[in-house]
Amino acid sequence: MTEDSFGTNSIFDRSCVEIDLDALKHNFEEIKKATTPGTGILAVVKADAYGHGALEIAKTLIDSGAAGLCLATIDEAVELRKHGIEVPMMTLGFTDPSRFADAVRFDVEQAVYSYDIAKALSDEAVRKGKKIRVHIKLDTGMGRIGFKTDGSETDEIVRACTLPGIEPYGVFSHFAVADTDDDEYTRLQYERFLSEIEELGKKGIRFTKRHICNSAGILRFPEMHLDMVRAGIILYGLMPPGCPKPVVDIDLKPVMNWYAKVIHVKTVPAGTTISYGRHFTAERETEVTTVGIGYADGLSRRLSNGFELVIGGKKCPIIGNICMDMCMVDTTDLDVRPQIGDRVTVFGSSRSADELAEALGTINYEITCDVGKRVRRLYVGG
Repeated sequence: MTEDSFGTNSIFDRSCVEIDLDALKHNFEEIKKATTPGTGILAVVKADAYGHGALEIAKTLIDSGAAGLCLATIDEAVELRKHGIEVPMMTLGFTDPSRFADAVRFDVEQAVYSYDIAKALSDEAVRKGKKIRVHIKLDTGMGRIGFKTDGSETDEIVRACTLPGIEPYGVFSHFAVADTDDDEYTRLQYERFLSEIEELGKKGIRFTKRHICNSAGILRFPEMHLDMVRAGIILYGLMPPGCPKPVVDIDLKPVMNWYAKVIHVKTVPAGTTISYGRHFTAERETEVTTVGIGYADGLSRRLSNGFELVIGGKKCPIIGNICMDMCMVDTTDLDVRPQIGDRVTVFGSSRSADELAEALGTINYEITCDVGKRVRRLYVGG
């Protein structure tokens, strides 16, 4: 075995992601230092905590002081409730009215962006003899969901907030370009947000929590932190792609490390073709190392023939098409021949997920989210 065969390598058979809970705690503390005192931090753990595993991530962040959790779907929230998570939770987007019974039953705060949604929630809450907290979603310039902020829907918001069984607890919006240098548009969104809240206040509607800052907003616009902020990608040790330099220093550590194993090594003569389609032909005698990871694990087939995996501390190019469960790399130029069981690094603390994102023309969010469910999550630290 080489020096790269150690640690978690002995407790996974093909591929795993190692989730460093100490790095997660560290990132939360860094975010807390960057956040205005008195402002609560909502932890975004939607999409299975960006692929990291929502339950373990949620427990660690709650222990670290998160004020609540943000989810995408009611099912994500219900799953955490069933595992004993009791902190405030909110869904950020659409919940089908057929699921409002679960929202009320499991006390999951809902985003409201139309009167019809509020009325259906109200009916369910009254039917159960309960009240449900809602967060009014304002569209300040994202163009996705939300009440308009030009004054044309102010009265509709008032009607929604005064329905029986409805507690208008929060009001929120989402920045479209806080991670770019278009600060003028971000400031315009913020002004629209505050203006609509002011108009609602004149009509007797006041909110306990106002929140608009996402990860980029937290780092770049401390004057906009308000009552709460929503920390997402930075919790996991990654920066929003293309984000200008933060106004505060922050030291983030990647939480996810993706590893695989060497499962076979052979030497082939020049002229040998490799993998489906025969799109790679060896121009020399080549050491071909097969790795137990493929596109069904989340390693995109678009990385075939060129993208490099790290073996023995050196980058080795993938040769031929990536298969469903395996891929092959050229290790001819390594100083030490790989051995069965040696660890292969896809990305992590020593090699950023941003490299995969750049190669695929996407963003680091998608890279961690796309790691397949059959790839074992191993939690360390914490």
